Amino acid sequence: MKTKYLKILILIAAFFIAISSSFAQEELTVAEKKALKKEIKAYKKNPELYKDVKVKNEKKIAVMETELESLRNQLSTEWSKVDSLKNIIAESEQTIDEFEKSSIDCGQVPSQGTVYSVQIGNFNKLDLRSTFNTGKGLRTENYTGGNAYLIGNFNSAEEAIKFADNIKKLGITNAFVTQYIDGSRNVGYDAAKGN
Repeated sequence: MKTKYLKILILIAAFFIAISSSFAQEELTVAEKKALKKEIKAYKKNPELYKDVKVKNEKKIAVMETELESLRNQLSTEWSKVDSLKNIIAESEQTIDEFEKSSIDCGQVPSQGTVYSVQIGNFNKLDLRSTFNTGKGLRTENYTGGNAYLIGNFNSAEEAIKFADNIKKLGITNAFVTQYIDGSRNVGYDAAKGN
């Protein structure tokens, strides 16, 4: 029996030596030493208690190792997603670069390559350059069953009315001003009445 207790005592001592060697850089205080000695005495008196503690700790370690492996797998998956997103961003940036290189500024004739333009008039007394050279181009819209052709996105009704009056001088006498609020056409708008 004494050899059994001696083996258990040696095992407990080895356990605490292993633990204390991992904390070798930190000196134990007197209170900590007393607490450890008391714990060792408790294990001497009840070796089953030591065994239970050891088994519980081994189970906790196994659970933590499983959780750690799961977290490593999740991290690996997330890094794969990051890599995939980086590839998508790189491809998008390349596509944007290609579009920017191939785009033509409609307000100017490109210095290289062949392009074609349609001249709609040449007027000495009508100057619409301020409208067309500021990016206020032509667009179409399906409206009341027909194709409406609209020019510009003016910031004020006065500016749009002035442009409509100039267009009427070109012979397009049914030109009128429309209003859009948050992207939707205000059907009841009448520029002449101001509402």
